[in-house]
Amino acid sequence: MITTSLFKHKFIPAKKKSDFLMIVLHGRGDSIRPFYSFNDELNIPEMNYLLLNAPRRFMDGYTWYGEPPYQGNGVLKIREKLFDLLNDLENQGWSSEKIFLFGFSQGCLISADVGLNYPKKLGGVVGISGYFNFYPRWRANISHEAKHTPWLFTHGHQDDILPLEETKYGVDKLKDAGLRVDWVEMDKDHSLEEEEYPLIRRWVREQLADLK
Repeated sequence: MITTSLFKHKFIPAKKKSDFLMIVLHGRGDSIRPFYSFNDELNIPEMNYLLLNAPRRFMDGYTWYGEPPYQGNGVLKIREKLFDLLNDLENQGWSSEKIFLFGFSQGCLISADVGLNYPKKLGGVVGISGYFNFYPRWRANISHEAKHTPWLFTHGHQDDILPLEETKYGVDKLKDAGLRVDWVEMDKDHSLEEEEYPLIRRWVREQLADLK
């Protein structure tokens, strides 16, 4: 079980007892509710899930940060809160090396920001239809341990909200910085499609095999 007062959340325990954990971050205007069956859809029985609501109300849901050009401070504030959460989880017995971050759209940006800046290796970062916010000197701030975190990004050629070319440019920057990044282009729009689950499942299982 997990206790935290930092975010409104829902904990979904693994179907097989384990110490692997995936933190799930939704997109702008969404919430944790559509992810209530995420454990069944992803179908990794040894994975625990922690669904987080973003802190700010937006339309019928929540948002992690404000609109450009005001997103910078918001991203930094969420980074600090997620660092606090990761430290709390470690105190509760969850090793950072067995914690995965999963983010869609805005949640992808936040997951990537934490993955780049957290001073410890994570189990992995999975970003779906997302993008990046690169701060000045971001390369110099990547810790040696964080460089060992594996990454997976998927994006759609039909995405009319976040163009694939812009996200791919960010992915190429991560690769150039020496990070372990897998990049998958798909024929989809700005969404998480059913055919992505086997791909994500296979990738996560590869990382789990290395951690066992």
